[in-house]
Parts: sequence; structure tokens; C-alpha cells
Amino acid sequence: MLQLAGCGTFIGRLNDGLSDAQYYRGVDGNLHLLGVRGGGSDGMPAAIVCYMMIVCPLITVVSLPVDAALDTVLLPVDYINTL
Repeated sequence: MLQLAGCGTFIGRLNDGLSDAQYYRGVDGNLHLLGVRGGGSDGMPAAIVCYMMIVCPLITVVSLPVDAALDTVLLPVDYINTL
């Protein structure tokens, strides 16, 4: 479980990540994965698959504070990438 903490930050920073947000991509990706933030008209297939795997929502919720902390540390990097 400890190895999965913060994985939303890494997933959110991939080229085809879940998030199009410029800042706090890991938190935004986790919220998309939980189905809290709408992802347009695609029906949120990632959220559906996540809920079908019973452990996925639990890991995502546990990982959320770690992702928020990592995203805060990476704010300067995100700012430079938006320039």
C-alpha cells in the first residue's frame, strides 16, 4: 500500500494522464478516478473500472493526501511547464 501512495501524481503527469489541469494534477486525477470530477461526455470509464476493482477506491482515497503534498512540492515545476 505504501508503494502506491502518490501514484496519482505520477499518473497525472503522464502525457495521456487522467488530468488536464495545470496544477495539482495528481489530486485532479484522483478525483476523476473516484468520479467526483466529471470528465466530459465520455462516461468516465476510468471511474467505472476503479469501482469494479473493490480496492481501487480505497487506494485512491489513501493516496489523496500524499498526492496533495507531492503536487504542492511540484508547484514550481508545474509553473515553469506552463510558461
